[in-house]
Amino acid sequence: MRICSLLTLLLVAILTLVLAQSGCRAKAEKHYPLQAEVVSVDLPHKLILVKHGEIPGLMPAMTMSYMIGEPKQAAGLGPGDKITADLVVSEDRGHLEKIVLVEKAKSNAAPASSTPGPPPKL
Repeated sequence: MRICSLLTLLLVAILTLVLAQSGCRAKAEKHYPLQAEVVSVDLPHKLILVKHGEIPGLMPAMTMSYMIGEPKQAAGLGPGDKITADLVVSEDRGHLEKIVLVEKAKSNAAPASSTPGPPPKL
């Protein structure tokens, strides 16, 4: 009975060490606030192309494609929309979370005229 208890204790100790080591290997995520203008959204591939300003401590201003953490956050976004987001970087990968629409893009279409034009020719 005593050998069984020692083996159980040894297995618990080994399992604890293995779990502790695997936790030590996990890279810490860094979070950066992002302000950007949407260039395009590709929901099927969970990608968003944005033009963003400088991200201090990480990169200069540029246009770049990012993975979207939760694609439903980007649903309804289109070119020209202004957003804020949380850029989450771990190892050499990054993705956007907490995407918030700040300003909807203004339509480039000319406003409809209130005066009727000439009737169509038949």
